Amino acid sequence: MRPFVHYPVVLRDLIYATLAVAAVAELWLQLRTRSEGERDPSYVWMLAGSFAGITLAFVAAGTLSLPGPLWLAASVGLVLMWAGFALRAWAVRVLGRFFRVEVSVEAGQGLVDTGPYARLRHPSYTGLLVFYLGLGVALDSWLSIVAAMLLPVAAVVNRIHHEERVLRRELGEQYRAYARRTARLIPGVW
Repeated sequence: MRPFVHYPVVLRDLIYATLAVAAVAELWLQLRTRSEGERDPSYVWMLAGSFAGITLAFVAAGTLSLPGPLWLAASVGLVLMWAGFALRAWAVRVLGRFFRVEVSVEAGQGLVDTGPYARLRHPSYTGLLVFYLGLGVALDSWLSIVAAMLLPVAAVVNRIHHEERVLRRELGEQYRAYARRTARLIPGVW
C-alpha cells in the first residue's frame, strides 16, 4: 500500500472509505441473496478471482506509476470506483428480489430488460469490473490495474458463460432474442 502513504490525507481517507462502503455493501449482498437451488460452479471462481485480483493489485501498488501527479490517479480511481459501484447497485435494484449472487432462475421469474438491462445483459458485472479498474488506477500502478482486472475478468467471463447457459435453458427463446439485441458487458464491444 505504498502510494496511500504519499496521498493527501483526504484522498487516502476517501479511498479507504470507498473500499469500506463497497466491502460492507458486497458482504450484505452476499449474505442476503444466496440461492437455495442448484449448486453454482461459477460462484467460487467469482469470489476467488475477485479476492486474488484485489490482493495482487495492493501488492503491486506504487510500482510502474501512472503518469501525472499522484492526486490525479487517486481522483480518477475514485470516480471509476463510485461509477462502478453505482452501476452495480442500480443493476441489483432493478432485478430486485430476483437478484442472486449464485446463478438461479426462480419460478415465475421473467426476463428483465429495463434500466441498465436495456443495453447490457450483465451490468452488475460491468459495474464490478469498473470498480476494480478504479481501484487499480487509485493504487497508482500499471501493474495494479492489470492485477485488479486480469483475474476478475477471467472469473466474470467464466460466470457469464455459465449464467447464459442457465438463462437460455430456463427462459428459452425470450432470452435468446434479448441476447441478440444487447451486449454482455460493454455496448458495441462484447
